[in-house]
Amino acid sequence: MSFSILTSFERGALAQLVTQHMTLQAMADALGVAKSTVYYELKRVVPYDPQLAQFDADQKRRRCGRPLGLTAAVKCLIENHLRLTWSPEMIAKAYGLNTASIYNWLIRGDLDFPLCELPNRNVRHRRAGETRGTFKVSQSIEDRPQAVNDRRSFGHWEVDTVLSSRGQAKDCLVTFVERKTRLLWAIKAPNRTAKTLNDTFGKFMGTFGSQVKSITVDHGKEFADYRSIEQDYQIKVYFCHPYSPWERGSNEYFNRRLRWFFPKKTNFDQITTDEILAALELINQRPLKIHHQQTAIESFRACSD
Repeated sequence: MSFSILTSFERGALAQLVTQHMTLQAMADALGVAKSTVYYELKRVVPYDPQLAQFDADQKRRRCGRPLGLTAAVKCLIENHLRLTWSPEMIAKAYGLNTASIYNWLIRGDLDFPLCELPNRNVRHRRAGETRGTFKVSQSIEDRPQAVNDRRSFGHWEVDTVLSSRGQAKDCLVTFVERKTRLLWAIKAPNRTAKTLNDTFGKFMGTFGSQVKSITVDHGKEFADYRSIEQDYQIKVYFCHPYSPWERGSNEYFNRRLRWFFPKKTNFDQITTDEILAALELINQRPLKIHHQQTAIESFRACSD
């Protein structure tokens, strides 16, 4: 017999049975309930009084049920972290909340943050084909060591460019993502010619140096002079297959994170280095599920030591 809740009448009958000094099992059999029901009911009020027991049960019943949970403090916390480009899942994991609840609050408009502005929201786009010619490559991504593919080895980066709005300035961002730690870096460049890319890569190496062992890129013409990079810095350059952005999945993902700060219509000629660094800090300081809530910066520093 399972545990059950007594009615007001049954509580009155139990009070009568208590006066007869019956055992718990005998009282349970008389009421037709489990022994545990009688045991917990008698602990509700000591000494037992059926009216006080009914009052206690009514009070607890009114307090039961799932609370809303969206207090002013929780609302402020969620909104602030959404503006820092944290995803609802990140916020829920870090602060013991429910991911579905955060999405429900967003959908109902309980949070002062538009659902359409969530990072990675509606990211499927038609991709334009490369129209700037082709060149021969020496090393395909198929030649990349398995330890790099599995992200077990540190110091292997994916590189790409993020462009200004079509028809505006030629300025762009050259983005770098370390595969194991997911650290994102970006450097502004005046255009994406092969010479400019190599100059920008020199700045990148000036910052990270020995922490770069290889890079993986696409077939964009800005990487046409890749042999100079290999010779100057003694690193390997691997090329993805044409029209296969998923082979640089980390780079594609974090470029979208960067686009949250600099949308498609951004003119990078008008963006300062300080604005870029501020965006990078916010992205790299977010806890990552894949690192058990450790940030990319923390993971990178641990691998660098």
